[in-house]
Amino acid sequence: MKKIFVIAFVLLTSVLAGCAAPKYTATAIANDYESGDVQVVIINDEKTREGFQKTMESWLDKHNFKYTTSSDGSKHDLEKLTLEYEGHWGWDLALYMNDAYIEAFQNGQRVGKVEFKAPNSLNGNKFGNAEERIGYMMSVLFGRMTEENATKTINSSN
Repeated sequence: MKKIFVIAFVLLTSVLAGCAAPKYTATAIANDYESGDVQVVIINDEKTREGFQKTMESWLDKHNFKYTTSSDGSKHDLEKLTLEYEGHWGWDLALYMNDAYIEAFQNGQRVGKVEFKAPNSLNGNKFGNAEERIGYMMSVLFGRMTEENATKTINSSN
């Protein structure tokens, strides 16, 4: 009887952990921007850890996008692709990126959005490299990777 209980507990834990795995959801930017085609503006979110914006900037540098940064609450330049972001960290024996989003705006309209969620569950994949996960967010937002591929990658890397 004890073996059956242990096996049932392990199976239930595995199923519940798998259901609560970290994942991306997104609407990628419809335009297939090449690096020289668009000027990007990142609006700094003062409440989010500094490394979040630095990682976004690194991704833009790596993909040869020209960008500037503006302070929190700045008015959007309608001609430019404006990125707004927010990230939250949680604690469960270690610090991890709990949830985040990046939104893209142009001509006064939202043209793309990517979200990342790592539920506080028994799934150990919630503990991952935040810079890597933010990089995947940028790749998904700019249509260089699907949300399914990004989700699969982060859940198979641990």
